Amino acid sequence: MKGIVWQNDWRLFSLWILGVALAAWGVEHFGRFGTAAAPATTYRNGGLLFRGAYEPRFASRYLMVRALFDAEPATVTYLIDGTQIWKTSEPPYDPWPSGEQPAGLGLDSISPGQHVLVVSATTTSGKLFQTGPVPITVVADVDSLFSPQLSRYPPQPSVLAEDMDTLLASTVTPGAVLTNQEVNTRRLVFGMYLNMGIDPSFDIENDQSEALVSLLPTHAAPPRPGSESLPLSMRFSVDSVFYHAIPKDWARVALPSGYIQEVQFSTAYHGDGIGFGEVVASASDPLLPVRSQWYNVGSSLRTFSFRMPRDWSSRLPTLATGDRHLIFVDPVSKTFISSYKASRNAVDGGVNGLYISSPRAFDSLGDEGGSNAAGFAELPLLVQPGEATDPVNEIPHAIGGAVARTWATRVYPATSRDAGMRTSINSCTHKGFTNTGIVPYGGIIQLDPQLDLSGLHLSLPAYRVLRAMQVYGYYVMDFGCTDLDIYTAMDANELNPYGGPWGNENGVGVQNEIQAVIRENTLYAVPAPLKR
Repeated sequence: MKGIVWQNDWRLFSLWILGVALAAWGVEHFGRFGTAAAPATTYRNGGLLFRGAYEPRFASRYLMVRALFDAEPATVTYLIDGTQIWKTSEPPYDPWPSGEQPAGLGLDSISPGQHVLVVSATTTSGKLFQTGPVPITVVADVDSLFSPQLSRYPPQPSVLAEDMDTLLASTVTPGAVLTNQEVNTRRLVFGMYLNMGIDPSFDIENDQSEALVSLLPTHAAPPRPGSESLPLSMRFSVDSVFYHAIPKDWARVALPSGYIQEVQFSTAYHGDGIGFGEVVASASDPLLPVRSQWYNVGSSLRTFSFRMPRDWSSRLPTLATGDRHLIFVDPVSKTFISSYKASRNAVDGGVNGLYISSPRAFDSLGDEGGSNAAGFAELPLLVQPGEATDPVNEIPHAIGGAVARTWATRVYPATSRDAGMRTSINSCTHKGFTNTGIVPYGGIIQLDPQLDLSGLHLSLPAYRVLRAMQVYGYYVMDFGCTDLDIYTAMDANELNPYGGPWGNENGVGVQNEIQAVIRENTLYAVPAPLKR
């Protein structure tokens, strides 16, 4: 094992042997990818307890871990492969400078791969306590892929404030039905995020979290030069997480087989007609009134003006009884707004909506400005016209949409969730609770990256969409009535030469192809590749 310094220390050698045995016996994620073994949440030896290093025990750049020692004063040492990484005699014995926000045990000196963590405490009277050995997998960070000026996404202060069981329990709805395997997988997903410094239960009491908004990265690099001529999905900052591929060895947890059974490929026009419409103004178009109000809740009323053509309503999605999401783009100010349940005001020709986001700049990360429950922009995730049928180029960004099983947790880039969903009844089935999911709002569902799509004889659109789900992943945005709904801004007629959405003389149907692949292959829950 690279990096171990034996120094004739037979006690350390025996600890290492024990760690290898422990890994072989209980840490199944050292195989292909993460699995659903039930994780331990604390490690104790007498008065020494450490919190963190939760299964599946992936870590990148730092590992969130904290020693809790309730005996006499001591010196606490954190060792990886027998090498001292941090040593402190100052309570509370955290592996970062005293008085600072939680920063985790730094791993900059640790090479990617499998390692063994031990925490020891030597008291002033000479007593020795040790916990572990705990096997961990270090994966390379992705910081160098982002611009130098982009701020880091900080570890959330609540990650180590309580043990994992307490944090996880706050996200559970009593009486919500999950299988034992789903419960174990949910624990693994929760632990995976905690190890990365992200607490999915952060600010759990608030459906819309200003605290999460305050943590969003700042100082992003501008969009790429000439982005005005690119599809609307590609006009955001080059630092946008939606443009960054999931690293090969990144942390991931396998979802239970059969977790996703039904897939909907939502097109804005024709097809199901419930995708996202888009309307792009010209410089000569007027500024028309915009009114956002949630039903009869007067306090939710917001009004402003935005540039749009007078015939904008012709671009509403086809299905009149659908969500009628419409995104307005002003190329003059290089801003956009996203609307839910948009309708034309008969008096002034402006737009009314149950929710319409405030104007947001394309010169941003795209982590704000959506009309979906999670709060981030839809544009960088929507399959745009021409992207799925491009004969040369792959879709160069992530995809996303709504899922039927949501979880009352949020991870970057999500800052909100469906209102009241910790206690709400499923509005699609009208029975059972909504809070039964495994992947948080903002979480990524990745199609098995080792699957060879080229050998499946897929139509071009099905291949392009599934390939994007392999490379960049699918971001959970919202609750919906289908297991997994892929949002697009397409016209379904674009798919006709390839079988249409549901099948025609040219093929079995793009939606059917995508559904079959997702049903039959492994899916993973994956954290966003962030600068941390």
